[in-house]
Amino acid sequence: MSWMLASVLLLATACRGLKQASEERPLFSEYTVQWTSPPEDDAKSALRELESVVTPVPNNSVFGMRPTVALHNMMREPKAPKGLRHLLKYRIGNAGVFLDQVPLEDITRALENRMNNRGYFDADARYEVVRKGKQATVNWTVTLGPVHRIRTIRVGDPNGSSVDSALAALRNQLPFGPGAPYHLDRLTTERRNLADRLRDQGWFRLRADDLVWVADTTVGDRSLDLHLRLKPNTSAAKRAAYTIGTVTVHGDRDDVLPPSDTVQVDGVTYVNYLGMYRPGIIARGVFFRPGDKYSLRRADITQRHLNSFGVFRNVFVNFTDDSLRQHVLDAEVVLLPQQRFSLFSELNAISKSNNFAGPGIKVGFRDRDLFRGAEQFTIDLNGRFETQIAGAGKGTNAYEIGVRTGLSVPRILLFPFLRSARSSVPRTNIEMGYGLFRRINLYGLESATTGLNYMWREDRRTWHEWRLLDVSYNNLYYTSPEFDAFLDATPAIRRSFEEQFIIGMGYTWTRSTQRNNNQRSWLVVTLGADEGGNLTNAAYRAFTGERPETGYTLFGERFSQFVRFRPELRLYQRLGKGNDVLAFRVLANAAFAYGNSTTVPFVKQFFSGGTNSLRGFPARSVGPGSYVSQDINNLLIDQVGDLRFETNLEYRFTMSGMFKGALFADAGNVWLLNDDPQRPGGQFQASSFLREIAFDAGFGLRIDPEVIVIRLDLAAPLHRPDLPDGDRWVFNDLDRRWSRNFIVNIAIGYPF
Repeated sequence: MSWMLASVLLLATACRGLKQASEERPLFSEYTVQWTSPPEDDAKSALRELESVVTPVPNNSVFGMRPTVALHNMMREPKAPKGLRHLLKYRIGNAGVFLDQVPLEDITRALENRMNNRGYFDADARYEVVRKGKQATVNWTVTLGPVHRIRTIRVGDPNGSSVDSALAALRNQLPFGPGAPYHLDRLTTERRNLADRLRDQGWFRLRADDLVWVADTTVGDRSLDLHLRLKPNTSAAKRAAYTIGTVTVHGDRDDVLPPSDTVQVDGVTYVNYLGMYRPGIIARGVFFRPGDKYSLRRADITQRHLNSFGVFRNVFVNFTDDSLRQHVLDAEVVLLPQQRFSLFSELNAISKSNNFAGPGIKVGFRDRDLFRGAEQFTIDLNGRFETQIAGAGKGTNAYEIGVRTGLSVPRILLFPFLRSARSSVPRTNIEMGYGLFRRINLYGLESATTGLNYMWREDRRTWHEWRLLDVSYNNLYYTSPEFDAFLDATPAIRRSFEEQFIIGMGYTWTRSTQRNNNQRSWLVVTLGADEGGNLTNAAYRAFTGERPETGYTLFGERFSQFVRFRPELRLYQRLGKGNDVLAFRVLANAAFAYGNSTTVPFVKQFFSGGTNSLRGFPARSVGPGSYVSQDINNLLIDQVGDLRFETNLEYRFTMSGMFKGALFADAGNVWLLNDDPQRPGGQFQASSFLREIAFDAGFGLRIDPEVIVIRLDLAAPLHRPDLPDGDRWVFNDLDRRWSRNFIVNIAIGYPF
């Protein structure tokens, strides 16, 4: 292993990024901002604000290494501002930041200014440079002194003009009062909020800059009196409240064609160009009418609601002065539609962690206005071919073909009491699909599905999905003698394939605590449950009585009866001075078969391993429990279970620009509820399940241009539950060929 250690040391030395640094011109490697004594209010936020003042910031480092700086230093200067060399040197790599590039005095004065804005008018900041070889650290120390506090607050004038009295009525909406520390940013934010609330009440032309906080600091004792009022030179037009005159909606505006007709719908003048949408459907998404007071909030909600239809490329909401009436606004809503009919295609190459790889293709047709109500109808054909490129089963082929149709209706059908937030269109989705999967010379599986589900938002942070009808039929239409022998040896798996008629429903509730993009930590909670066969079973029992020994059947096929629970918790925490994020997920799933079934259908059982699960293990290869599959290539059947526990921890950091990195660790497994003699060790046991948790860890590279995320994760197993107890940690079992120690996962989007 000496050659391996030497290689690691050489790589670590090269990646430190110190090639162009010297003791005379050291690299700016780190900085700290600290207090002599912390502020009395919101110390964490104040520290983050001070840390954000330091610019340029040190290069990102991972365990003391700066791979992006090392890459920049290694690459020769490109001849043109494009091409691979430019990409590697300036997009993925970045130049080192040196101490002489840091404006130390300017930063020091800015630190004092930021604390002045928080009421510490006597703040003093100093810095110290600590040099160590070719690197330098700068330590800033801030001394605060006493804070100035608010003694009294006045807002507007209750005895003044209409706008002054309206402003005074908003006094109680301020989130702070007498005794709070002076905080300029907080005052600026609340001035903007109160101005927006006045605009909601009709003051169309009023802006935050028309209001001013007046501070009286002569009261002494480090106190001040505040008064928020209109500026004396505020014009009469800004002091006036406005009402809505006419409301005109250009439902399918065309830049070339003139209007074809005009109709009146619920007080709205609807102008048709192409005749694409029924006027009433669009008018319901316009939340103001003639005679209403102007409202900024209603204008914003109208724009967001119409955008959420998903059929418009742009939505504009404009207000202009009425030419005849004073303080009256004429509203105009302009909708620019996307093309109604379109074809789409997608060609992809798939590389799975179970050593199968191959090309795939999807072609489809979309109609964005099937019934003139902005309904979106899609139909697509897809096909995929895979071959095993490694392992003892190398050369084994598989293919999949399918067709899917879907209709998305931008409203709730049948259940109008399901109300969505005004800013988001609720949806009714109807889907149907049919597919064939064939693993050559082993087995073939056909499936047919149909579903009806509803999706709506309770508010901006709460989502609901209700699958009212979820029907699927899966048929094992072909089996080879080898696969038949496998099923004969594992009756539980055979039963999971036989009971493949599923009729059920499900519900998922999701709640996020994230209020804005600047929040440092937030939670996402998902609670999901689904069932199959319970209503059908109840109907049979009501009309036919006792269940026969062979179970109830539907169209000659035994249907499944089960229930599943799918809770999931995700936690995100920003770290340090930048936008690094620590992401954590834990999920615990359970499925129970009963009544008409003795086992949960195969397609409804849980699995571990793969790109969004345990990334150090092939897809569907972990468990159940400590069970050891006799099929070394996992060709015959995926390893699934009734219970799943999984947790993932990921540290995400920016390497350079849109290139992100991640260090991650995954843990989990699946188990059986009941003992299966053909899968020994698969049943969940409270006394041993912790020893059966699979662990892996790895490094990820992500390309994130804020449109789509391309993810490459490299992971290695650390704890394998399929090995004998006592030999499951595999740190010392590394192969000399590093490629055999890792699994590569290529995927789109973040794993969670």
